[in-house]
Amino acid sequence: MTGSTGDGYAWAKKAGHTITKLYPTEVALTSNEEFIKDKRLQGLSLRDVSLTVLNKKQKTIISHQMDMLFTHFGISGPAVLRCSQFVVKELMKGQAEVPMVLDVLPDENEQQLVKKVWENIKQNPKRSIKNNLKGAVPERFLTFILKRNKVREEEKGANIAKETIRSIVHDLKYFSFNVHGSLPLEKAFVTGGGVSIKEIVPNTMQSKKMHGLYFCGEILDIHGYTGGYNITSALVTGRLAGINAATETALDV
Repeated sequence: MTGSTGDGYAWAKKAGHTITKLYPTEVALTSNEEFIKDKRLQGLSLRDVSLTVLNKKQKTIISHQMDMLFTHFGISGPAVLRCSQFVVKELMKGQAEVPMVLDVLPDENEQQLVKKVWENIKQNPKRSIKNNLKGAVPERFLTFILKRNKVREEEKGANIAKETIRSIVHDLKYFSFNVHGSLPLEKAFVTGGGVSIKEIVPNTMQSKKMHGLYFCGEILDIHGYTGGYNITSALVTGRLAGINAATETALDV
């Protein structure tokens, strides 16, 4: 099959193929949260964090431990792109928003972290809470979490209640927020949906609906977790389709 993806869908429809709904995957996500709208965290990059998608019952759908980025419209970066298809699918079910949880210290146990911070404060009671926590997480995110817990950056650690320390640590481990959408399909790295693979002969890529019609690549209703998997899929299905189409042409001649 040659031509643009749009031409491909037109051919598929004309041949009687089922086109499953198209949706963006490997895509940045948008959020209407106040901290996104006021751009407090815009441009903040977080390294090796854990990002989790929850369903409407607050149960984990998927988690990925990678880097991420806060943007002017929401969130992006490798962890977000990996999680995005699960968010989009939840939104396609009719949910207005999808809950996500960010853990900026995924290799730390919450209770042990509380104990570590508390012991550090006892050893340095006159040091500000910000300096007691400095280095554990990026400064901008720490400032944001302290404000969220109504704690002044310069407040001495000894003046802060242990319950407040617990709350700060909990936010570092389980920062919850909602996403409300994604960037459009044309901004996505990968397209979900397409020509139903039930209507394709898998070992030749030939249409079951029309003789001589072959499909390959992203036009099919298949997609991988990353761009690399999708390129591999395109190359493999393209080779299959090309070889078999050429063989058929040769036999016809």
